Amino acid sequence: MQVFVENTSGAERRVTVQVPGNEIEEKVTTKLREIGKTVRIKGFRPGRVPPKVVKQRYGKQARQEVVNEIVQQNLQQAIQDENIRPASTPRLEEEPKTNDVGNLEFSALVEVYPDIDTLDVSALEIERPETDVTEEDVEEMLTTLRKQRITWEKVERKAKAGDQVLIDYAGETKEGRVPAEGKQKLAIIMGESGFDDLEKVVADITPGEEQNLKLTFPENFREPELAGKKAKVDLQVVSVSEGAEPEVDEEFIKSFGVEDGTQEAFETEIRGNLERELKQATNTVLKTQLIDQLVKATPDLVVPEGVIRQEAASMAAQMIQSQGQQVDPELVQKLVEPFMEQAEVRVRAGLLMGELAHQNSIRIDSNKVREAIEMAASTYEEPAEVVQLYYSNQQLMQQVESSVLEEQVVDWVLENAKVTPREMKFQEVITAATNRK
Repeated sequence: MQVFVENTSGAERRVTVQVPGNEIEEKVTTKLREIGKTVRIKGFRPGRVPPKVVKQRYGKQARQEVVNEIVQQNLQQAIQDENIRPASTPRLEEEPKTNDVGNLEFSALVEVYPDIDTLDVSALEIERPETDVTEEDVEEMLTTLRKQRITWEKVERKAKAGDQVLIDYAGETKEGRVPAEGKQKLAIIMGESGFDDLEKVVADITPGEEQNLKLTFPENFREPELAGKKAKVDLQVVSVSEGAEPEVDEEFIKSFGVEDGTQEAFETEIRGNLERELKQATNTVLKTQLIDQLVKATPDLVVPEGVIRQEAASMAAQMIQSQGQQVDPELVQKLVEPFMEQAEVRVRAGLLMGELAHQNSIRIDSNKVREAIEMAASTYEEPAEVVQLYYSNQQLMQQVESSVLEEQVVDWVLENAKVTPREMKFQEVITAATNRK
């Protein structure tokens, strides 16, 4: 076997392989002999079919099978011998052919992972969030939990701050009526909707009353046809409901799985959850700072397009699943393009983090993997079953191991980069992490 490698671009190689013709013929002869042992042809006893007849009937098929096997085997061997790191499945440029000297020749294009120079983190400047979960944070979460359990009761009066208002509406812009027929329903909490102009109007309308008016809809309004536009609006306040927050009593506490039912145990549970959330958010903030600086330090890094497309397709499939739809491959491919830019960022980040781990011999710590799984499982009623589920599911394990390795890389960087503590509040860290996901 002879191998020739051509660098066609920063992320692609052309691998040309030549296999001696006599090797092909030997394998074809062997395969025909195997076929002859079992083939049944009318007029001949099994195993007694003349080789010439077998070749006439099955020669083309045998040669095609041999060529396919040789192409796969020799291409993989060539990639291994030439120390090529394929980033996606190699693809043949054209059908294998016999060259002028009788050898089988074929060429394949192979996307490769880029060669990355040594990443020096000593000059990186990282701000590490310094914060703790305070009593105020616990109280704020307790307030949030109470709001989540509000019970609503209709009232016959105009709406005020904190009330839930159910509205029927239809809007008309230059482009047409939304919806085309009938009216849409919208429920808002007064003072929390972000649609201040609507709330001002609603506050002066009695339940059951209708009004015709002009409104400018927010840019992030749920109906794309109305978002950011001025429209004539037919609006009716269907109902106004007043909310009542539950008391933090034994029944309320036990509804969150705290069997003790005491305020002290409940607050301990809340604090534990907030501390886990804070740890994850802090790691996200640190990781995004690290990735941003690594990306800036490697502006010429060429990322394989095939890998980007795979990531974009995965993101599209996740979006489809999150909407409760069946994942259709054709639909996924149609949605790939909008995700390409974000997918490239993810792939670039993954390559750099992986290379940082490789260059500094950072290996996955099985103890940390176990801790991560147990922490995730602790939020379920049957933690032991969840732990077993993780260890029996290869995909889940890979996700955890990847996350743990990234945490280990971040920890290593914090020991070797220029790190400056930054005092932050709990919610500031959570917001910073959320904005960077």
